[in-house]
Amino acid sequence: MKTINVIDLGTQQYEDTYYLQKKIAGDIKRERGDDHILLVEHPNIFTIGRSGTRNNLLVDEDFLNKNGLEVIEVDRGGDITFHGRGQLVAYPIFNLAKHIKDIRLFIKNLERVCELTISEYGLPVDRKTTYTGLWVNGNKICFIGIGISNWITYHGISINANVDLEYFSMIRPCGIDNLRVSSLQKILNREIDIGLLKNIFVEKCCEVFGFERLCKDYADAALVKKEAS
Repeated sequence: MKTINVIDLGTQQYEDTYYLQKKIAGDIKRERGDDHILLVEHPNIFTIGRSGTRNNLLVDEDFLNKNGLEVIEVDRGGDITFHGRGQLVAYPIFNLAKHIKDIRLFIKNLERVCELTISEYGLPVDRKTTYTGLWVNGNKICFIGIGISNWITYHGISINANVDLEYFSMIRPCGIDNLRVSSLQKILNREIDIGLLKNIFVEKCCEVFGFERLCKDYADAALVKKEAS
């Protein structure tokens, strides 16, 4: 029986969540835990993946400092992106040895989870053959960038729900020229219930990856946040 452990962290600093991902990945490697999904919203931050460059950051250091914006380089795939409140970030920490040892299939399955999630809002979803992620009406709405070590995954996906899209104009998202970015809120012209979005995402994740048992550790989230800090 495949079990998934879901932890809703609410809002948490990026670095603290990264530390927690690595801790859980280490436990899974030592066979001390099941697969996990961390659900979180991050305070405003730009992250640059392994194939990225600061040349895709379109504002200078003075602007960043004046607006309290941080830029960090991280060990996921992809280029530069933005995380902020109103954006659902999900980190699947899976042992692919217990699924299929195929990174491309894993990314394809993550896209499928996001596609099913967004489709619940009645929106048609497009994929691009060249890029990961999902588009709605020509606007990118879902971003994917993963890390993997010893067939254990970390980092993950983000779905723009109510996020402030102005921040994406400060970067060249994913290193793509003239990339248009949108959100569920903008497309549907209403605020999105993040709690409902999380529940839909977890349900679709269980469906796509074949999890038969769901352990929700929401009650332990405060302890996890304290441990990570």
